Amino acid sequence: LTYLGPAGTFAEQALRTLPVYAQASSIEPASSVLDAIDAVRSGEADMALLPYENSMEGSVAGTIDAMVVEGKEPVVITNEVVLPVSFALLGRPGTTLADITAVGTIGPAEAQCRDWLRTNLPGIPVVAAASTAEAAQAVASGAGPYNAAIAAPVAADVYGLQAIASDIGDATTAATRFVLVARPAAPPPPTGADRTTVVLFER
Repeated sequence: LTYLGPAGTFAEQALRTLPVYAQASSIEPASSVLDAIDAVRSGEADMALLPYENSMEGSVAGTIDAMVVEGKEPVVITNEVVLPVSFALLGRPGTTLADITAVGTIGPAEAQCRDWLRTNLPGIPVVAAASTAEAAQAVASGAGPYNAAIAAPVAADVYGLQAIASDIGDATTAATRFVLVARPAAPPPPTGADRTTVVLFER
């Protein structure tokens, strides 16, 4: 089983809500959406959980594109998770708001927490990171140019951090839909709430 990594991302948080998380004998994060899907195609992983749609930013084009690469084996969506996007401000144990000198995160996370940052950490710089999980990892190791990170709450457990503040997103209704993909097999019985995604290639 794999998911879009690194460890401590919203993808991992979403994966933990599915039964396959407890049933899996091995779970390894993938460095990209394409790597995750190729692991499924090759049989290295049975399934992969990937971000598919965000209520604030729309479809995740990279996931859709990676699923339908011409000339590669197809994959199918077998399940989905709609995860409320709840950002947390994380720091090493004992860190308070008054201690923060800089915050690390990715651009979309900063944008979704802008009002909170302006109100609670005025003048504190926000430094770009490759992912929210990478920002949390840098804070935990003390290697980054910041001592707090905006990340998924699960990153606190993964990297031994504490939540200095929780639910700091400006939009309380923000959510991301994740999909669980696998190699094609006989479809399960209809549930009455099934969805179909169709991708068309323009010639």
